[in-house]
Amino acid sequence: MRASAERIKTVLTWLGYGLLALATLEGAARVEDFWRSGAPLLGNYSIESVFQPSDLGKEGRPGAHFGKWQMNALGFRGPELASPSGSRSALRVMTVGASETFGLYESPERDYPRQLEALLRRAPGLASASVVNIALPGMRIGRTAYLERSLQKAPSQWVLIYPTPANYIGTTVGFCAQPPATFPASPEPERPEPRLKGKLVTLLKQHLPLEVMTWMRRASIRLAERHLDVMDTLPEATLDAFVADVDCALQAAQRHGARVVLSTHPNLFGPELAAGDGAALTAWRSFYPELREAGFLDMERRANARLRQLAAQRGVPLVDAAAQIPGGTQTFADFVHFTDAGAERMASLAAQTILEAESASPSEVLSKP
Repeated sequence: MRASAERIKTVLTWLGYGLLALATLEGAARVEDFWRSGAPLLGNYSIESVFQPSDLGKEGRPGAHFGKWQMNALGFRGPELASPSGSRSALRVMTVGASETFGLYESPERDYPRQLEALLRRAPGLASASVVNIALPGMRIGRTAYLERSLQKAPSQWVLIYPTPANYIGTTVGFCAQPPATFPASPEPERPEPRLKGKLVTLLKQHLPLEVMTWMRRASIRLAERHLDVMDTLPEATLDAFVADVDCALQAAQRHGARVVLSTHPNLFGPELAAGDGAALTAWRSFYPELREAGFLDMERRANARLRQLAAQRGVPLVDAAAQIPGGTQTFADFVHFTDAGAERMASLAAQTILEAESASPSEVLSKP
């Protein structure tokens, strides 16, 4: 009995040491966040800290920040908006999309909306041009109630729509065609999240060999496949829903007096897969295991063809980013998200398209560049 009690005591002692070590590391993680970023010592602090629930779903939290991500007083990513001057020279562009537009891997102030703003301000007579970025990670483009509310908060002459086809995997009915969603007035309180967990995950992603990460993702996909009907290609009904939502967003912007510029969706991969592309495709599929790897490239080709067709039908300017931004690791940090150079290329194409459309308008506000 005494030996058994001693073993239990030893186990409990080491368990206490382990818990103390974890608590110390968690405390150190919180102190580091406070010292580096001004984060609160208590409560959660992650990228989710810059979002909050609302009657329309997830939106930006006004004034919140995490790392390089800063939300302004309206809850949009980026700097505070200047009061409108009433002059047509005070051009404002609103960018709407998902994480590619919100910005993930770019350096601070190098996401394409910020670079677009800088380019527009260099145009004659547009020193006060501004870009308001209302994008939200994972957002479907058919969330028009959020777009319309944003246009009421920040009226804009242009809306740049950058849609993400992959966000429609698994759906066959567009967001616009669904009954309005109802969200609780008093959302459930946040569950406490250890900050040490996020830091460990980040370290693993940064330092684990690519082969190990790819193996782990494939194992996760195999587990998910047990509960899914896996598709080789995306059904046409899904693309129909995607295009219908893009069209719905386009018309919503126009109802608010904004002109629309539409973008196709570029990605890392060229017409033919290159060496090493398999790992990137696996990383992409790990978010949507119900679609096989080859189905993603087919989805992009078909979706972009439909976007070009929609722009022609509606008579709106098109930024054909899929055709004009080269794939590869110089322009893409992963399967679809930009590097600084990729964001610069996207901003340049968007600025050129908007400026040319402005110069061709009856007002002749701008001289053609």
